[in-house]
Amino acid sequence: MTTQLNDRISSKPTLLIIEEYEQNIIEKPREVSNYWYLGLALLLDGREEEAQITWMTPFLEFGEEESEQWLQQLTDILLNAAQQQEADSNYQLVWAVRQHIKEFLPNDINNILKIIDLNIDLKIHDLEMNISQLVETICQLTEAPIFDENLLVKVIEKLVHLDPVSPPPFIDKLLEAFVPYLSTSETIIKLLIDKADAYHYFHYQHMSIYFAKIALRLEPNNLDCIRKIISPLQRLGLDYTKESIYWANKYLEISQEPIDQILGTQFLLEAFLTSCQSWEKSVQAYQKHKLFLSNLVISQIDSESLVQILAVGAFLLYMEDNPHENRLIRNRIAALCQQMISKNFPEYISTYQQRFLSPRPSLNDRPLRIGYLSSCFRTHSVGFLAWWLLKYHDQQQFDIYLYSLGEISQDPQQQAYKNEFGDRFYQGSLPIATVANKINQDEIDILVDLDSLTSYGNCAILALKPAPIQVTWLGYDGTGFPTVDYFIADNYVLPESAQDYYTEKIWRLPQNYIGIDGFTVGTPTISRESLNIPDDGIIYFSSQTGVKRNPYNIRLQMQIIKQVPNSYFLLKSHRSNHQDLQDFIRPIAEAEGVDLNCLRFLPSTPLNTEHRANLAIADVVLDTYPYNGATTTLETLWMGIPIVTRVGEQFAARNSYTMMMNVGVTEGLAWSDEEYVEWGVKLGKDEKLRQQIVWKLRQSRQTSPLWNGKKFAREMENAYQQMWQNYSGS
Repeated sequence: MTTQLNDRISSKPTLLIIEEYEQNIIEKPREVSNYWYLGLALLLDGREEEAQITWMTPFLEFGEEESEQWLQQLTDILLNAAQQQEADSNYQLVWAVRQHIKEFLPNDINNILKIIDLNIDLKIHDLEMNISQLVETICQLTEAPIFDENLLVKVIEKLVHLDPVSPPPFIDKLLEAFVPYLSTSETIIKLLIDKADAYHYFHYQHMSIYFAKIALRLEPNNLDCIRKIISPLQRLGLDYTKESIYWANKYLEISQEPIDQILGTQFLLEAFLTSCQSWEKSVQAYQKHKLFLSNLVISQIDSESLVQILAVGAFLLYMEDNPHENRLIRNRIAALCQQMISKNFPEYISTYQQRFLSPRPSLNDRPLRIGYLSSCFRTHSVGFLAWWLLKYHDQQQFDIYLYSLGEISQDPQQQAYKNEFGDRFYQGSLPIATVANKINQDEIDILVDLDSLTSYGNCAILALKPAPIQVTWLGYDGTGFPTVDYFIADNYVLPESAQDYYTEKIWRLPQNYIGIDGFTVGTPTISRESLNIPDDGIIYFSSQTGVKRNPYNIRLQMQIIKQVPNSYFLLKSHRSNHQDLQDFIRPIAEAEGVDLNCLRFLPSTPLNTEHRANLAIADVVLDTYPYNGATTTLETLWMGIPIVTRVGEQFAARNSYTMMMNVGVTEGLAWSDEEYVEWGVKLGKDEKLRQQIVWKLRQSRQTSPLWNGKKFAREMENAYQQMWQNYSGS
């Protein structure tokens, strides 16, 4: 009947339909269906108030004995009308009809869900009111509600996409109300997790955490949900990192599988170290982490979950200088991951290898195609340090392609890369196979990985081997993947024995493994006066992330401060709350008998140029160990400041060493803890020696290969040509 009414309205003037039903009522005033259809015709004609009065007439004039039956008839007619109008895409009318259904049946769950669905599509402003009413309706029920679960999922999906930067209204309460009655929550959890991932990728970390926490309510022990909470918390840093300790511990409590235990201890280490929390707990977490890694290698686990630990191993570098043992662990993990990837992506690997079988062009045939792979083509140490090589490449002999796994942003360094390389700056992320295919289609000859163990994406792409020659340069360390041919180093940053524990062939450049044209320096924001330090005070400086700090190194630094009269120590940790750093340092200082009035704790600066300018206040910089400074050491040397560094065995413990050797300064190089303290004391007490070093560093700006980006580019290009000659046999 309702369908007939709709058909009649579309083929006959509405006014005539209304007149017809009005006449029917005059003739048969107790035939209640005439009131229902007249009211519907009035509503469809836009006369909503008259429609409402018409529907209420039988209830008011004829009594209430049959009111329940009448109400069912009326709502059935209205529901059929709503469905018909929806089929005709008349959504504004659908919304109007369903609003009246809600007046007659305020607790109809599916009807309210449909109204919310229409609220979103039509951008009608009573969305929150309807969600609140639905939540209240569910909460007041004494029996399990009957509702369309697919409709609920549809509404949730629209709500999570409603606003890109603000939480959708009451979605958490809505889900919480329905959770006990869902037959399955997998679809909704996946929807929420995907949304959390998207926000994490685009750096909306608070929103990412919000959606992951909602998903966790649906399944409280879901490890994937907890991971999606931990990662953005740690990306936010400061007090959020401390919050992640709770979630990392929860993750470990639930974890049963070896891979999850490895990830859990890694999360815990990141949280403890970055936020300068308990060192004892950090050591305990590290011991478990290393044990889990060793057991994994022994067990030779064959699982697709190995993909989650493609890039695991960085904390082996931060916690100890033991490459003879730790490199082997990393190499074996990489080999396991490589086997898993080869097993799961044979068609990709086979396709790439087919290209490698074709005739290999000589250097005379065409320019070598060099691809650089990184998630850091932006304002980041890697993005800055790589700039000079990429900028100075000889465009006649080399075709340069950049593959960015980072998000699209307005970051100035990223924009500079885009402007410089145009359509050869490729931006992508997941799926990884898409990026690998792009590299293969571009027929890249040498793929250079810039991120190493900082990037899951880089490791996965390297494992697929989309280019015939693959090289790691500039990242943490070698990845250990059998598919990586070379690791770029020099004669200082790795000892001669290092080849014994690297799967990659170490390619040593003749002078240094890095070369830049220097740094831009801003305006300082600190002074001796602002820090209450006298003009004749000796200022030591240390600026590193919390993950590089440990009590052993700090104790040596305190011994230096104690032995140098009138000395002061300025400390700053990136990504850590400076109060947390203060709480971490002070007990060690007190134990070494250092006057706490000698210590100054500095907050992080918003700009790198400002940080470099503030370095000028220092007389001596004290480096960290077993993970030295890298960019921070370059900045120190550029600013002409003496530095004391403890030289170790692993790559991470020799960065400062190679940089100092390349600027011609050996004063401050320590080969033991005792020498570290001796050099620190000597440089603090000997002003003349400091002045000599400052002079050398100033001169090095004109003479050192460390400050010659163009010359370094030529050396890297020579290396690439030799690699290709070795590969092609030309």
